[in-house]
This record gives sequence, structure tokens and C-alpha cells, in this order.
Amino acid sequence: MASLPIIANAQDDTHGAVSSSDDNKSYLAGEDIDGASLAAAPNPSPTPQYGQTNRYPAYENRWSKIAFEAGGGFNAPVSDATTFSTYGYNLTLGAGWNFNKIFGALIEYQYLRDKIPGATLAAVGAPGGYTGVWSFTIDPVVNLPTTGSFGAYFTGGGGFYRKVVTFTTPVPVLYCDYFGFCFIGSENAVIGHFSSNQGGMNIGGGLTWKAFGPDGKAKLFAEARYLWVDSPSASATQQGTGTFTTIPVTIGIRW
Repeated sequence: MASLPIIANAQDDTHGAVSSSDDNKSYLAGEDIDGASLAAAPNPSPTPQYGQTNRYPAYENRWSKIAFEAGGGFNAPVSDATTFSTYGYNLTLGAGWNFNKIFGALIEYQYLRDKIPGATLAAVGAPGGYTGVWSFTIDPVVNLPTTGSFGAYFTGGGGFYRKVVTFTTPVPVLYCDYFGFCFIGSENAVIGHFSSNQGGMNIGGGLTWKAFGPDGKAKLFAEARYLWVDSPSASATQQGTGTFTTIPVTIGIRW
């Protein structure tokens, strides 16, 4: 009967092993099979390390507020300007800053070129001519709060304008190519012009379309403005064509 204590001890050891196994299972419930801790809930705003960036950063790039535009189109003189100018074209470039989603400002360069009507050319005795106006202006922009791919804005401002009226006539010119072949052609030579520097202003608005995706900042735009330039009229001491007014219509891209 001496074996009974041994069996009892064996049973005690068996119960101890089961208890220890249960404890281990409870302990391993929080670990994977390799002993590594299970991933905890991700930090909603982890701190980037070693040059890494968040997938959805909570800040904006320092250049994200830069604004620019480039476009071109036509312009139609109105009122008294139709006496000395007819339809022409315009080129517009601008750069500035978007202070927020609603308000921004641009420094704009614009060049307009119009032909001179035939009746005016005949009155001054010139075969041809054109009117050129270039400007540097400061133009605030107010974007209307809209949703989706389409938007709208108002803009306007003022600054420096220079207007040049040029009269030309065709003159014969000898052209020769690399092989020595020559022929008589013609080109327009300036026979007279007058210019003026003055202030002016513009006001208008436009529509935008996010043609490159709803999340992009680049937008196609179409706009129309009313432009007024305080150029001098002709007098006994100066040449001039008077106040210049026109409506430039521009199509291009904005950022």
C-alpha cells in the first residue's frame, strides 16, 4: 500500500500541470504564437519619425497658398474707344497668394492689342496701325463658396497702364536665303506713334471648372471684365485718343 502516496502525488502533479497550462493560456491570450504583443489600436495622430510623413497630414505645405493664372482671349472695345480701336486679342499672366478658400490677391500683367478702324486710318492718312495696352495691376479675388467641380469668383483692381497707338505703312524689303536666292517682299514700318502712361481699373468675374479632378487645385477658367483706362484726349499740346474702355474675355488655367 505504499504506492498510494505516490499515486496521490502524481494526481496532485497532474492537477498542478493543468492549472499551470490554464494560466499560460490566459497569459498568451494577449500574445501571438511568436510571443510578440498583438498590435494595439493605432494612434489617431502618430508622430512621424525618420523623415516619414503621415498619409493624411494635418498641415499644409508652405507653397500650397501660392496662386497663379495664365490665359488669353479677345477683347471688344466699347463706348468712345470704338472710334480708335476695334476687336483684338489679350494675354494675361498673374501670380499671388490665396489667404484662404474665399479670399486671394494677384499681381497681374496683361497685354491687349487692337486694330485701328479703317475710317480712322483714312482720316490720318496711314495705311495701317494698331493700339497696344499693357498693364501691371493688383487684383483681389473673392471666390464664391460652392461645392463640386464648378465654381465662380469676382475680381477687380487697378494699377499702371501704358497705351501706345502706332501707325504703319508697308515698305519693300529685299529678302535673301542661305543659298543666295533673293526676292522682294514687304513689311510694315512705323511712320508715327504716340503713347501715354496713366492709371486704370478693371472689374469682372468668371467661372471655374476642376477639369483635372475634384481634389486638384488647378482649374480651367473663363472670365470677362470691364476695363477702363484714363488715357488723355488730343489737344493743342498733345496727341491722344481719349479714355480707353474695353471688355477682355479670357480663357485659361488658374491655381
